[in-house]
Amino acid sequence: MRINRARQKLREGQVISGPSLLYASPEIAEEAARHGFDFVWIDWQHGAWSEPTMNAALGCFLNVETVAIVRTLGPDPAWIGKLLDLGALGIIVPMVETAEQCEKIVRAAKFPPRGCRSATGLRTAYHAGNDYFDYTENANDQILTVVMVETPTGVDNVRAMMAVPDVDCVLIGPYDLTRSLGCTQMSDPRVEGMIQEVLTASRETGVPAGYVTNTPEEAEARAAQGFRMVCPGHDMIQLPQAFAEMSRCSERLSRIPRVSARREPSV
Repeated sequence: MRINRARQKLREGQVISGPSLLYASPEIAEEAARHGFDFVWIDWQHGAWSEPTMNAALGCFLNVETVAIVRTLGPDPAWIGKLLDLGALGIIVPMVETAEQCEKIVRAAKFPPRGCRSATGLRTAYHAGNDYFDYTENANDQILTVVMVETPTGVDNVRAMMAVPDVDCVLIGPYDLTRSLGCTQMSDPRVEGMIQEVLTASRETGVPAGYVTNTPEEAEARAAQGFRMVCPGHDMIQLPQAFAEMSRCSERLSRIPRVSARREPSV
């Protein structure tokens, strides 16, 4: 079976990074797959993805080193199994608060005896040279399992969550964490205090922590703090910015003095 380089790098203590995609566009996913990211995060939770567009997007990652990981709608084992069957090599599960939830998530992502995932699937064999037995034998060591901490309860329980075997990364969702604290700004000291609690727990347990960043600059800053999984951009941010820049260009072009209209020759 193919090696999940993103998971391998994360377990070696390296930083992994990649963009998130919310627009349900397999063409954008195909373009993202070409640029050498560690992963591309397909956001099913907040994005516009349907099963057909998700299926098409995941197909873009079968022959590249960049892996596709999907943020699920929640911890339902049926959703997790379906996304892995479609070809994802990782999952991100939102709003996780307890070690018990982590255990159920891990079981859903692993084949027996480590879990309860059902065998076969539409694309699983593509990752193993069309050998289903190779895939089921080795997938447990290649699927990247990420749980999101987005509430004070999750932060309080983060060490217990990190103690669950096969939790590969605990990813902070700063927007929901901010709102769940009753804060209006992510810069609020209470928010940053909880972020640092998760980072401290990561250092103490050796389980990587990640942070949902929005820009390359923020990704580099959080990685410098010690976060091992970051996101240098999102299509819903970068694409509007690109259109805004093009719009400003169009506005400048509209101010160029017009030339005289073409005169038709007289007969």
